Amino acid sequence: MRKQQGVTIIEFTLIATTLMLIIFSVIEVGRYVYSLQTINEITRVAARLATVCRVEDRNDIPALAIPDYAPGGLSVDNIVIDYLDESGNVVTGTLTDDDVFSTIRYVRARVVNFSYQFTGLLSFINLTGLLEVPEFETIRPRENLGHHRRSDGTESSSDC
Repeated sequence: MRKQQGVTIIEFTLIATTLMLIIFSVIEVGRYVYSLQTINEITRVAARLATVCRVEDRNDIPALAIPDYAPGGLSVDNIVIDYLDESGNVVTGTLTDDDVFSTIRYVRARVVNFSYQFTGLLSFINLTGLLEVPEFETIRPRENLGHHRRSDGTESSSDC
């Protein structure tokens, strides 16, 4: 009987440690999945802004698309706005030239070169806790690209 007295506390410690590890792992994976959904939403918002804002404002769009609750480490440098032609190729040249502007058919917003930083118990992944996030992108038709036609037939433009 005397040899069995400490076994209960050892069993409890092993089971409680394993259970806590599982609980915290589930929470951390949930945070990761939530971050992926947030990144997907950021590309959707950035593409929407790019379809209704002027092409001259494309460098301002990433800052407008990133919410306060974005995953840590995500910056405007991770968001790329591209203007595409009918076949899906990136339109090059001066986008404000009428000849180049008229070839734009789609807008693409992408999140690139972003690594998610795990915290806590799952930071042992890749020994640094960083996990490379796949590139997310959203493509939308061009809409008006910031140029609006008034009822009298003249055009106006809007800032983002």
